[in-house]
Amino acid sequence: MQVSRSKDLMSGTDAKLLGLDEPWIGLNREVRSAFRLDLDHSFPSWDALRFELEQLPLPCLPHVVVGFEDENGVVERPHAIYLLPYNSGVWFSDDPRCRKNIMSLWRAVHAGITKSLLPLGADPGALSNPGRIKNPLSPFWSFRTWNETTFPNLSTWAEWVDTGTNRDTMIRESAAALAGSSRNASNLLFSLFQTWSYQTLRDLNQAQDPAYMQAVERKDSDAIAEILFRTLVGRASAESDKPKQAQAILYRVTTYAADHWDANRCSRDASRDRGACADEVDGITGTSARQVHGARYAAALRKSRSAALIQEAIVSAKAAGEPVTKSAIARRTGLSRPTVHAGWPVGV
Repeated sequence: MQVSRSKDLMSGTDAKLLGLDEPWIGLNREVRSAFRLDLDHSFPSWDALRFELEQLPLPCLPHVVVGFEDENGVVERPHAIYLLPYNSGVWFSDDPRCRKNIMSLWRAVHAGITKSLLPLGADPGALSNPGRIKNPLSPFWSFRTWNETTFPNLSTWAEWVDTGTNRDTMIRESAAALAGSSRNASNLLFSLFQTWSYQTLRDLNQAQDPAYMQAVERKDSDAIAEILFRTLVGRASAESDKPKQAQAILYRVTTYAADHWDANRCSRDASRDRGACADEVDGITGTSARQVHGARYAAALRKSRSAALIQEAIVSAKAAGEPVTKSAIARRTGLSRPTVHAGWPVGV
């Protein structure tokens, strides 16, 4: 059991009863039975939040919603939690018996629900840490249980949400919505802040900054994002004539950068930071030509991985006696139907 007084660092507890008073709690990461959605908006009341949720094209209301309620009844940045049916958790493990296609479908459904909740401020960055939630049993928060009867399974969820959601696009859209600016203006700031963020991470890594190194050692992407935000917030605010909107975009960018950062690939010797196909482009001159080759390499790699995932899903569906259609395989793998169509094996 993992609990915490803040969302940055989780730790174990000697007494489960006392641990359940803590404001943050970690769900089981190996058997995932819930989807957590982090809503970055404040709502005038619980009734207002429920009304907004009821307008969404989803199969049910969240089973639990938990957040801070101030003295005026305003609900701040709640977590919406959707539960899978009892005994239907998805096994996440490196064990060869673990079904990768089901893990992919779980992730795709989680991303799809997040996309549906973007109008309510759903944070796509929270997809990287789906098990850390505001503890509904803690006296620090208030909560509501609005659904005790309907528990859709993964297949049902896949029929309601977009399982082909692109996370990068979703983060850019949420940044624009949160900032209240046009998409073009938001994209310009997003790209600029993203460049700053990765450069800052490289600088921190090279300087072996103590706080950064501790966060990397703990694999705490939230702490890395917080370091980035504190470092860049003044610079970002000065970049726009709307500082609050710029800060909102920076918040999304630093979350995205922290989630995608791999310190192991950041060498102190810049000449040694080589990509996966570095050996293949050694003889190619010109940045554009090398980028074209790298793009082709990445596309071929994605195509190969998708084909393997599709083939595995077909075999699993046949073994389970389920229909082998492109739509069904798309739901199983979490891939979009066009991707499944393009990778469909001959003769099936």
